[in-house]
Amino acid sequence: MFGPMDTEMKQRKHNVTHRPRTRLGQSTRPKEVDDTGVEERTDTDKNMAAMFWIFKIKKRARLDCLILNRKSFAQTVENLFALSFLVKDGRVEIVVDEDSNHFVLPRNAPASESVMSKEVAYRHFVFRFGFRDWQMMMAGVPDGEELMPNRDTDSSAADMSQDTGHTEGAQPRTPIRKLTRNRGLVVQNDTVEETPQPQEEEEDETGARNGLHQCKRRLV
Repeated sequence: MFGPMDTEMKQRKHNVTHRPRTRLGQSTRPKEVDDTGVEERTDTDKNMAAMFWIFKIKKRARLDCLILNRKSFAQTVENLFALSFLVKDGRVEIVVDEDSNHFVLPRNAPASESVMSKEVAYRHFVFRFGFRDWQMMMAGVPDGEELMPNRDTDSSAADMSQDTGHTEGAQPRTPIRKLTRNRGLVVQNDTVEETPQPQEEEEDETGARNGLHQCKRRLV
């Protein structure tokens, strides 16, 4: 049918919006990290290795002789901290004799399978240690019977102080600018000290006095 009697449904037009395409760059892949590398050893690991090396020479050591450091209370505490890890891992044990002296003995560490199956339990010990205890330990241990070596840290501190001294000496000085009375600009690299100028001050005082006399005459 034609004209106003035409009732045919018209199809709707769908507006399609095209987004601008971005150019793809080069494809990148994440870098593969090799976890099989050797991890850095901490200070505690180094102290544990040094302490366990002592037992290869001596099969038995007194506890106070093992951890004592006469030059540093902090290093004595660090030695005690390393000993606690050796006891926890089952690599050493602490025994007490009839005279109540504590001795440290090496032992074979348990296998990982026995630890996982809980056949072997970790061991810990409680040790109260303060500054006064350190002083008493120094009095009880003869000089020269300390087993753990002293870890020197003064050299690194001295190097750092020297480096900071060089950097401070190499810093540039900012120029100091001073405007003089004749409005000239003076640039100096050192500190500026103002020198007295007696002649100019006397001229200023005499000029001021003459001005006062003239004012008085006019008023009269």
